[in-house]
This record gives sequence, structure tokens and C-alpha cells, in this order.
Amino acid sequence: MIIGSKDEILKDAEGKRTQVREYLARKGYDGLLISTREHFAWVTGGGDSHVVRNSNMGFGTIVITKDKAWLVAQSMDAARLFEEQAAGQGYELVTLRWFDGDVREKARELAGKKVASDTDYEGIQNVYADLVDLHYPMTDLEISRTRWLASETDKLFTSFAHSVKPGETEKGIAARLHCEHLKAGMEVDVLIVGSDERCFKYRHPIPTEKPLENYLMLHTVARRWGLHCNLTRFVHFGQPPDKVRKVYDAAANVEARVFLSLKPGVKFADILTWQKKWYAEQGCPEEWRNHFQGGPTGYVIVDAGRCLTDKVVQVNQPYEWFITVTGTKMGELAMLTDKGLEISSYMNSVWPGINVRTSMGEIIVPGLLIL
Repeated sequence: MIIGSKDEILKDAEGKRTQVREYLARKGYDGLLISTREHFAWVTGGGDSHVVRNSNMGFGTIVITKDKAWLVAQSMDAARLFEEQAAGQGYELVTLRWFDGDVREKARELAGKKVASDTDYEGIQNVYADLVDLHYPMTDLEISRTRWLASETDKLFTSFAHSVKPGETEKGIAARLHCEHLKAGMEVDVLIVGSDERCFKYRHPIPTEKPLENYLMLHTVARRWGLHCNLTRFVHFGQPPDKVRKVYDAAANVEARVFLSLKPGVKFADILTWQKKWYAEQGCPEEWRNHFQGGPTGYVIVDAGRCLTDKVVQVNQPYEWFITVTGTKMGELAMLTDKGLEISSYMNSVWPGINVRTSMGEIIVPGLLIL
């Protein structure tokens, strides 16, 4: 699936370089080094600098100064990154051999005297978190891609859930789920499949050889164009017992209230304060302590620490909230737009829902799928 014409991508990337230069001017830096996969994707309009999958370090470093821009990489990857991941974006290619040392050392020479970077490197200021702030508000291209990713992940989960049978092992289910993502053109950064009592025992029940009996947790973080969709859904084979319904309803009520609270200018720290109250109202006042509560997503999987700051909710900003109550978890990709809140991963979905009524209003959130 291609979202974004060549001209749209070039315009998006040009806008990002302008943002970087404005940031350099505000902070007094001569240049910026971008080496992580997430910021490379952001600044290039969706480019991918990875070779090693289990690392966020890319295999090329972008250097931006007030009037120049370079792409520095070793010879194994330089031409490919330049021609396929940042084509036409005005970078000057600098190619090193594998024995020439760290790419970032050459990049630092190009960047000037006072240099910032999105990684730790001797003599350079790490400004990773500042760059995450530049990701918002999202551009029209990024919003379109986020909606596609959320919708396709929902469709994938819905179809896949109906294919699962009791007796399959968690690892077997996880392997098939991973494969379905790859066939759909998505990478998978996180993959969790847990079943039955393991869902009550562990917040992150990483898949094992245990066979599924009745209760199943499916969670992935899908990646495309550098953007992410975090999604969690639960399935129960046969009518669920009261203990499952109770915890699921509690989590759904907290998630609904979080969604209804999202307005421009609201502090993330205030949302956390309200969450504590909402958990208590559901009879589980300590549950907020047991898992980070979520925050903005996009090129980063989630900025979960933002709820400990005074940073505020913005328009055109996507979110992943991790609402966990022992035994279950709610997690959807939501986005605040100029038209209000949308649950991007639950628009036009056929997954069953729960209509949650609160003093703040009402909203439908995904329910427990009973097969």
C-alpha cells in the first residue's frame, strides 16, 4: 500500500527540515545528527534506515545545519538509503568504508561546533526528547498513514481472531499473527500473546508453549512508514466467567473516560490524576501503579513518560493508552483531530463494542469477542 505521492513526500520532508532548522536557531545549535530509525523516518517523510531489526539505531546518519544537509552512511547502505529512502530530498551523500570508524564521527565534523543528536555520543548534546516534541502536530500525510495503519490492523485482528482455535499454543498463535502482519506490509515491534491464567498473572504474557484453553490476549505494535499502531484485543471461547467480565468492564470504563477527556490544552499529568480517581471508582484504586498508562504515539511506540510532565494534548496527535486491570488490558489507537476525537483503530469496525455511559458523555469502545 502506498500512501503519499512523490511530491507529497518531498513536501513533507522539506517541512521537517524547516522544523529542524527553526529548532536549531531557537536552541543555538550549529547542526543536528539524526541516527535513530524513528527520527530518520520522521525527517524523511517515512524513510526506513534499518538493517538490524532489534535495534532503533539506523544505518545512516542525517546531518542538518542552517543551510546544508548530508546523509552519511557506510558503503554497504549509502547508495540504497540515498536513492530509495531519501530520494530527491536535497541531501549530499557522504560514503564511508566499514573501517573508517563511527559514521557519527564524520557527521559531527560536518555539523559544526555546537552539535545536537538523537543518540548519546561523546561531546554532543542528546536532544532525543526535543525531537519527539517536533513530531506533533502530525501532517496531513502522517494522519492519512496513521488512519490506514489503524484500520488495517483492526481488520487483521478481527479476521485473525476468528481463525484461532483452543488447543493452539501461544507461540503458534503468535507466529501466525506475526506472519499476517508481514503479509499486510507491516513490521511488528512488539508481539504479545497470552492465555487464560497467564493474563491474570502477568502484564506482558510473552508467548510460551502453553495451549490456549478459553481466554486469549492478542497485542501487537505494528510499524509502517516509521509510524506505529498499538492494538490489544481479548477473545473468550464460550461465555466468560464473572471475574473476566468484571475486570474487562472496569478497564473499558477507565479507557472511555480517558478518551472523553482528550481536549486541546489538557495536561497529560491531569489525565493521570483523573485516571487514579477513575480506577478507584471501578473498585481497583491501585491498578494504575502496575503498568505505565500511555500517551502520544506515532514514530515512537509511545511516549509513556509524558503523563509525568506539564506537556499538553494537541490537535492532530495520536495516542495509545494502556488501561490495565489485573487480568485484562485495553489498548486502541486514538487520535485527536480538529473535528474531535476518533478511535482510529475502531472506525467502521465489526469487532463487538461496549457503549460506556459516563457523566462526561458516552462512547463505544471495543468489547470482549466471544466465540
